[in-house]
Amino acid sequence: MASDASNGGFRDEEKTVTVRIFSSHESAELAAANLRARGIECWVKADDCGGMYPNLSAASGVRLQVRASDADAATALLDTQASPAEIRQVETEAIASSPPESSPPGKLSRSQILLGVAAGIILCLFYQWVNNLGTNTYYSYTSDGKRDEEWIYRDGYLVKFLLDRNRDGIWDHWVYYDRGRVTRSEYDNDFDGKPDETVTYSNGAPISTEKDTDFNGIPDEFCTYKYGTLQQVDFRPNSVKSTTQRWLYHNGVLMEILRGGDTNGNFKEVVRYDPFLNPISTNIPATFLLLSPSSK
Repeated sequence: MASDASNGGFRDEEKTVTVRIFSSHESAELAAANLRARGIECWVKADDCGGMYPNLSAASGVRLQVRASDADAATALLDTQASPAEIRQVETEAIASSPPESSPPGKLSRSQILLGVAAGIILCLFYQWVNNLGTNTYYSYTSDGKRDEEWIYRDGYLVKFLLDRNRDGIWDHWVYYDRGRVTRSEYDNDFDGKPDETVTYSNGAPISTEKDTDFNGIPDEFCTYKYGTLQQVDFRPNSVKSTTQRWLYHNGVLMEILRGGDTNGNFKEVVRYDPFLNPISTNIPATFLLLSPSSK
C-alpha cells in the first residue's frame, strides 16, 4: 500500500507516493524495473549518499515511488509480479476453458467428447510451447528516443535486465535471472563499461556483495546478508587476507565498528553505537572515551 505522499519536484510537479520500502538498493531497483516494464514510471530514493553509506538508509529504507495516479496499479503489480509467460498462460487456459457460443448440431458420443477435449488440451499446450520458444527482447526509451532499459526473455522466462543509469548510451547495470528469479546483479559505478560491484542472490534475496571502491579491478569491500538484511561489511584493500575494518549490523542497523585488524583476525579498536549511530563505548584510552548521552 502507498505509505506517504510527496512532491517529486519535477515531472510537472506531480504528486508521488511511496508504494514499497526495501532494505537495499538492489531489491528496490528490481521492483522498479518490474514497474517500468509495464509502463509505470517510478523513482528509487534513499538517504544514503547514493548508496555509498548504506547504514544511513537503515532507519527509513530505500523507497520506491510512483505518481499518485499510478499507486494502485503499481501496488497490485508488486503484489502479483506476474511474468509475461504467466499472463500468456492464463490467456491460453481461459481460451481453452471458455464455453462454446452455441451447441453443435446433433448429439455427440462420449468418446467424441473425450477426443475433442484431449485435442483441445494438446493444441493449447502446443500453442503455449511455440509462443514461448526463442529469445525475445524488449526496450524502454527516454523522451529523446534513447534506449535506457532492456529486458531479455528466453523460452518465456526473464533471463537478463540491463539499465543505463546515467543515460550515456552504455549499459552500467546488469541483472541476471534463472527461470525468472534473480541470481546476480552487477553495477558499473565509475561508468567505464566494466562492473565494479557484484551482488549475489539466493531465492531472490541478496546474500553477498563485493565492491571495488578504488576502481582498480580488485574488490575491497565485502558485504554479507542474512534473510536479505545486511549483517557485516569487511574492508580488505585489494583483497588482502587481513581485514582492516569490520562493520557489524543488527537488523540492518550499524552497531559496532572494529578497526586495526591483523592476519589473525584480531582488532585493536572496537567502537559500539546505539541505534541512532551515536558512539556509546570504545576500548581506546580514556582520553578518547566516548560516552552515550545517558551517561554524560
